[in-house]
Amino acid sequence: MVLNRDPSPPPAPGPTRAKPLATGAPPGELRLRDDTTTITITWTDPTGGGVPFMVAGGRAGQKLGVMATVDPGQTSYTVNGLNGRLDYRFTVLAVYSTDTFATSGQVCTDRERPTPPG
Repeated sequence: MVLNRDPSPPPAPGPTRAKPLATGAPPGELRLRDDTTTITITWTDPTGGGVPFMVAGGRAGQKLGVMATVDPGQTSYTVNGLNGRLDYRFTVLAVYSTDTFATSGQVCTDRERPTPPG
């Protein structure tokens, strides 16, 4: 057995991580059904079951966060445990690869605000 005592060469520079690219058709016909503490988001799949989706959402006026990854062919997602007095917004991303995606528009709840006594 022969051990090499020379220092290891420095690692080759890795590829620079580029911003993800938007490519391919986005999910279509994004809709939501608001059942107060539960919201169901639905969309159409432009790939016919060829790619997974990510559902992002959050309170209106705040940054959206990824809530779920949905398997290819699935075109709905239900969010439970929401505050019935707050508004929320959602978007869906078709994930074509680790660096390519297409984002739908956004859908938002529009809940009635109680009128303050006056």
